[in-house]
Amino acid sequence: MKKLASLAWLTLLLNISVAQDGGYWQQQVDYRIEVTLDDKTNSLDAFEQITYTNHSPDTLRFIWFHCWPNAYKNDRTAFSDQLLENGNTRFYFAKPEQRGYINRLDFRVDGHTARTEDHPQYIDIIKLILPEPLPPGGRIQISTPFHVKLPFNFSRGGYAGSSFQVTQWYPKPAVYDRTGWHPMPYLDQGEFYSEFGRFDVRITVPANYVVAATGELQDTAEKVWLAGRRTFHWTPVVRRVRLKGGGTKRIRQDYPTSAAQTKTLRFLQEGVHDFSWFADKRYIVDIDTCRLPSGRTVQVYSFYTPGQADLWKNSTRYAKEAIRFYSGQVGEYPFATVSVVQGPESFGGGMEYPTITVISPVSHARQLEQLIVHEVGHNWFYSLLATDERTHAWMDEGINSFFEQKYFGEKYQDTLQPESLLLQTKAVTRTDQPIELPSDRFSPSNYELVVYYKTAAWMHWLQSVTGEKGFQEGIRQYFTRWQFRHPGPADFRMVMERAAGRNLDSVFTWLDKPGLLPSGRPRGSATGLVFQPTHLDRLVRGAGSPYRELVTLSPLIGYNAYDRWMVGGLVTNYKLPPSAFQWLLAPLYATGSSGLAGLGKLSYTWYPSGAFRKATLLLNGSRFADDRFTDSAGHTTFLHFFKVVPGLRLTLRETDPRSTRYRFLQFKTYVLGEDNLQFGRDTLISGADTLVRNTYRTTRKQTVLNQFRLVWENNRALYPYQAELQLEQSRDFIRAAVTGHYFFNYADQGGLGLRLFAGKFMYLGGRTPAREFRTDRYHLNMTGANGSEDYTYSDYFLGRNQFDGLPSQQIMMRDGGFKIRTDLLSEKVGKTDDWLVSANFTSTLPGKLNPFGWLPGQGPLRLFADIGTYAGAWSKDAGTDHFLYDAGFQVSLLKETVNIYLPLFYSRVYRDYVKTVLPSRGRIWHTISFSMDLARFSLRKIDRNLSL
Repeated sequence: MKKLASLAWLTLLLNISVAQDGGYWQQQVDYRIEVTLDDKTNSLDAFEQITYTNHSPDTLRFIWFHCWPNAYKNDRTAFSDQLLENGNTRFYFAKPEQRGYINRLDFRVDGHTARTEDHPQYIDIIKLILPEPLPPGGRIQISTPFHVKLPFNFSRGGYAGSSFQVTQWYPKPAVYDRTGWHPMPYLDQGEFYSEFGRFDVRITVPANYVVAATGELQDTAEKVWLAGRRTFHWTPVVRRVRLKGGGTKRIRQDYPTSAAQTKTLRFLQEGVHDFSWFADKRYIVDIDTCRLPSGRTVQVYSFYTPGQADLWKNSTRYAKEAIRFYSGQVGEYPFATVSVVQGPESFGGGMEYPTITVISPVSHARQLEQLIVHEVGHNWFYSLLATDERTHAWMDEGINSFFEQKYFGEKYQDTLQPESLLLQTKAVTRTDQPIELPSDRFSPSNYELVVYYKTAAWMHWLQSVTGEKGFQEGIRQYFTRWQFRHPGPADFRMVMERAAGRNLDSVFTWLDKPGLLPSGRPRGSATGLVFQPTHLDRLVRGAGSPYRELVTLSPLIGYNAYDRWMVGGLVTNYKLPPSAFQWLLAPLYATGSSGLAGLGKLSYTWYPSGAFRKATLLLNGSRFADDRFTDSAGHTTFLHFFKVVPGLRLTLRETDPRSTRYRFLQFKTYVLGEDNLQFGRDTLISGADTLVRNTYRTTRKQTVLNQFRLVWENNRALYPYQAELQLEQSRDFIRAAVTGHYFFNYADQGGLGLRLFAGKFMYLGGRTPAREFRTDRYHLNMTGANGSEDYTYSDYFLGRNQFDGLPSQQIMMRDGGFKIRTDLLSEKVGKTDDWLVSANFTSTLPGKLNPFGWLPGQGPLRLFADIGTYAGAWSKDAGTDHFLYDAGFQVSLLKETVNIYLPLFYSRVYRDYVKTVLPSRGRIWHTISFSMDLARFSLRKIDRNLSL
């Protein structure tokens, strides 16, 4: 009687709502499903019977169906494409047994065979053609068997070992509402929209599985068994198995053996739009009750593994506190149960379903509480207020995040919101997006920051405008009016305006605008992110300014072979969000050269409209010692360089915010001053004696180099690439170079990196011996370039002009990019003042060849190979082969910023150099080289979205 009464209440509520809203209607879909789990094949065999009631004013001749397990069928689905766009290649390279699908469908409508048609674009949507039209008010019975091969849990559902997360698993009619049909493919970023109805589901599993599911369990014996799981314990078993060859092998058993017997469990739930279930043989089960102010009691369950028992011991308490909080703030929880389930690590985070949520393993209790509160809160903003989440994600995730923040603010007085800094940064750099957008149009970072955090901030602003009382009344009316229905933005606005008694256009129009909300502009406190130990706040725009500037102070040390240890400080206004004018100063005292060294950076950035997204004027400068000379008297003279570099960078605009492209134009002028030694002789005549003395003095050489770069890169997850055109001009020459990078992903992670280079050197005014001598360091070079060839002083070198010891083995990736060095020759191998082309290959080590036990594609060990040719190799009197090569091992650290190379195979000309020039003792050590590519380091190596 209780369930019948509940159904009657729901029907009455819907009828009242229809009358109140002048023709609002929604379809009703009731399900009866019988499903059996085969945990050996990770598959389901099931039969589904649907009662479809047409409450619309239209006659239906077909029904779109979601068959979402087919999203995992191959790597050409919308799901797979989106994962790649978001930087995730796990599913694309999944093994065949990790894929999933649904098949063996045989639809019948009222007992008559019905045909289906494929969706023209999406493999996981089909159209069911009705044998007879379904008129308004009509009802039909739809049935079909189906078989599901569960995928590995790449996204919300599937299997991980013998743990099963059965979500979005059955053929489900798409929503037909006031705006028409809503057939949508399964996506990882972007949730769901489904019709309300009644679920009667029977689940058959091996008898020792614990099953958690949407709705109320109907089996008394199973309830008793679950109550005894509070003290269950399981430890993985490791045993040794003898092999045929006589050896042994260690086998780890992570799950209890499945029972030979099976059991069938029945779950019932009315007034929901989805059904999910979870099965694991290791679950501990906590059971508690939550009494609501009305006197109703809710049964609270939590299911978790022994490995997480310490962290989950308070999970039912977190769920109860969330239920009471949301019931008090929004409206009373109407269902009889709520369940919290621990899922696998593979999908990460948490995911909500009606009356149940799944949460991946966590590292601390506060994180678990936050996830439980957020996911339980979705019973209001998703399960009961069932917005089209794919189109209006903010009404689900964002409004729920507002109440989650309110919960923690009241309980813990939480005020720290690191998302605020990131959102302000996105807004200031004009890379954010409006709140009111479909889920799949957001960039991944904006989906997290805008949909969740900015919407919550917008809700805080709405509350400040309407007042606490009006806001609270509006939320309660919204819940009462629209629970068990599909509200949209206009419905939410109408209710809030009625409660507030005023027009809220000034607030709701901000849903369609990017940028900071009026309430989100920081006032009265610093908004910068402190990276260093100490800081100083000061106003930069006068009293009452809405923005504050953060000045950061920090001690700093440095080192090179000439300045030796350098000590000093760093002072900067770099912060988040960034100021338009940014500066950094790092003055240092050099203990070796006994003088001042250091660097500085100034920049001013603005964000124009049109072709360029960002424009930056910059001015950089630095001064360090780069050589030293000790005369016969033991006196040491240090030689320094300084540079001043003005420039302009123009970053091109990408029309699609989800684009992974990054393109810019850059102009720089390098004004360089370099100390040199000038040697001479003084003749002294004293009486009959004539004395000749060697002398030297320091002179300063000044050079101006103009540089233009055009960079085009695509940081996509699959086959990323970069292309760069660089033109350089100085008094005597023009140097042109094109460099391309391409990465071929391997299926088992890692991949092959390809670098292509082509360069041309041209004299201005013709080639002369004097020009050849003056431009020597700028000539194209095949072999490893040393510090003296870093003519823009952009790379960090331990010792720029060292010819022995570790500093002498440092190279830079320039021109030909070979890893072997020939510095001790008067003319380096592969050096030319004409043209040069090369190809450089770097590959991660396949797992079977990896001696250190890393997973395939992981670890620092690489293989490298270089091949190239140059003008001199094709001259008549060339002493080298047309094509040169080297190959060996590479160790890459810090996202390939630091690389160590061991050449093992190389061309004859290099072998001759190694045998005749390098000392026989420690010869292998002397062929090792390393690079530190700090000048080209980009935050996009860490996160491809960091292109501010």
